Amino acid sequence: MSVDREKLLKMAKLARLHFTEEELQRMEKSLGQLVDYVDSLQKLDLEGVEPMLAVDTAARPMRPDTIGPSLDKEAVFRNAPETNLDHFSIPKVIGG
Repeated sequence: MSVDREKLLKMAKLARLHFTEEELQRMEKSLGQLVDYVDSLQKLDLEGVEPMLAVDTAARPMRPDTIGPSLDKEAVFRNAPETNLDHFSIPKVIGG
């Protein structure tokens, strides 16, 4: 598969992008190199190669879930513009 000018112009139109002549030439060359690289990757013999889920598969130690000191409720709500019972009250954003 190659990226020719016609395909590039069609993609630009669908994405509602406008390019100068110089940008189109650079884009055509760049996308062509990208497609060639992907094609070269598809030709690799990967028989027997296990799929890799992550680069680093080391165990991730979890910290204990313990209750610690928290902020005083009155001090937190003191800076709030408006509260409703024990919650922050915010203006409605959806549905006017």
